[in-house]
Amino acid sequence: MTSNMAALPPDAKGWSVEDVKKWAVEEVGIDVEDADKLVRQKINGKHWLKMTEARLLSIGISLAAAVDLMEAIEGLGGGGGSSAAVAGEVDLASALRVSLPEMRQV
Repeated sequence: MTSNMAALPPDAKGWSVEDVKKWAVEEVGIDVEDADKLVRQKINGKHWLKMTEARLLSIGISLAAAVDLMEAIEGLGGGGGSSAAVAGEVDLASALRVSLPEMRQV
């Protein structure tokens, strides 16, 4: 990953939708296809800092990209946490704990 952070506003809260996409592709290294999903949802810096893994997965971001993005966003001082439940959302780990016993009974 090359560092083009100087071209972005220093405070991620002030990032535009395009700034978020640029950071996700150039700094984190996710595919443009996944980054375009952020653009379609109009995720700017203010929203980005409140992002959770569950939210990323809910908009169709690949699991690998979601993990990479959450690690990177925590470095920006944001993120709801990859395992935090947010207002009615269930995080992936909790969902798996619930599903595994059900799968064993099948």
